[in-house]
Amino acid sequence: MNAQDLRKQALDAGTRISAAAARNRAFEGAASGATRRNGRAQAESKPFPTAAVLGGLALGLFMAALDATIVSTAMPKIAAGLGSFDHYTWPFTSYLLTCTLATLLCGACATRFGHKRVFTCGISVFAVASAGCALSNGVDALTAWRAVQGAGGGLVEAGVFIAMAELFEPRVRGKYMGILSSMYGLASIAGPLAGGLIADTVGWHWIFLVNLPLSIVALVLAVRFLPGKQTHAERSFDLPGAVCAAAAIVPLTLAFSLTGNAFAWFSVPFFGLLALAGVMIAALVLVERRRDHAIVPVRLFRRAQVNGAVAMGFCSQFALMVGVMFEPRFVQEGLGLTSTASALATIPMTLALVVSSTLAGRVFGANGRMRAISRVGFLVLGIGALLLCLVGPATGMVQLACSSAVLGFGIGANMPMTNIAAQTAVEPRDVGKVTSLALFFRGLGGTVGSAACGAVAGASFANAAMPVFALCVGAGIAGLALSRTLPRLIECRR
Repeated sequence: MNAQDLRKQALDAGTRISAAAARNRAFEGAASGATRRNGRAQAESKPFPTAAVLGGLALGLFMAALDATIVSTAMPKIAAGLGSFDHYTWPFTSYLLTCTLATLLCGACATRFGHKRVFTCGISVFAVASAGCALSNGVDALTAWRAVQGAGGGLVEAGVFIAMAELFEPRVRGKYMGILSSMYGLASIAGPLAGGLIADTVGWHWIFLVNLPLSIVALVLAVRFLPGKQTHAERSFDLPGAVCAAAAIVPLTLAFSLTGNAFAWFSVPFFGLLALAGVMIAALVLVERRRDHAIVPVRLFRRAQVNGAVAMGFCSQFALMVGVMFEPRFVQEGLGLTSTASALATIPMTLALVVSSTLAGRVFGANGRMRAISRVGFLVLGIGALLLCLVGPATGMVQLACSSAVLGFGIGANMPMTNIAAQTAVEPRDVGKVTSLALFFRGLGGTVGSAACGAVAGASFANAAMPVFALCVGAGIAGLALSRTLPRLIECRR
């Protein structure tokens, strides 16, 4: 073998050794990368105390729902204490406006910053605004602080359900969502009663100050135990979409929340607000179609299950608010009972709602039959509405209570289903945004339902049960038809 062959063999051997070393370094790099990824995955999926997490989320949701109703019975005392009955409804409307807007924007915020930051930020804003409400020295100041409080409440409400989607698979989530959804029923019972009692005893300021210790407890539980899982972060925030969404939500909400008080149905202001909302919704669609990280991704509405879920949430909340608005007025005007009795009128409906939402969540967790549960819920809702159509001055409190309990049972059965249906219809990166959409349409259904109840009943609620609850029958029929968009079965998976 000559020297040239020896040099060639040496070069070949060196090349093979270098290639092998490169492969080893690549394998080591891949292994270390996999180890780091697995370590992060294990850190994100490590066990957490479910009871403590659910306790913090439930407490935050209860506070946000409570403050939407607690002011109702205390507002006469508040107005008297502040020395002004002008703009009596503004503290309600400002809370509703900002809560609705924050709910819609929360999905994008949670996608970018994570559900833990959004929830804790919402609790903090809510607590600070509660202190501001308590220290207000005029209706204008109270209205401003209620707007801030509504923004915090909207972040809390949406943050709760986005966190549930991140932490639990659908079947397990259903069991816990039933419990969380029952917070709305408990708050609707406790809010008016607590508002009147606190205002009459220790003063209206404590209606808001009582939120401070509750907020601290919820915040501590969230900071200490709530996992900060964030799997689909976005680097940019859709500011043009947020501006268009706000410009659409404000006139749309005002059109239905002020109708019957500030202006009449089918009046120029009513149609003007609706027209403005329509123009801004069209602008929102045009803007969002061109955005990579849209607040309201237009592509979500191409999925029949998403459309069905948000529409079912609208119908369910519509029926709930019709019942909540109608029954207290009917007890006073139709049955001639006291204001105390009217405050207790909605308890059978809300207790049935609490029971059925919890039960529906457990049944879904056991068998995963989403479509069947939803159909049963809307069928019972329609039956309850039909029974309430027969209520009149000659019937009595017992028939009203039993009929409204049937209505509440049907409404409650669908409360955990609509959110889960929307969440399971999309990719994981869109879960936060579709959750916000579902909550937004549910809130819109409540706003439209309360306005429609007042418009149909007119000046007297004594003989208005038939036309008012005919609307709820229609909502039940629509919900039954929409339930076909839901999957028959949700498999248990991790």
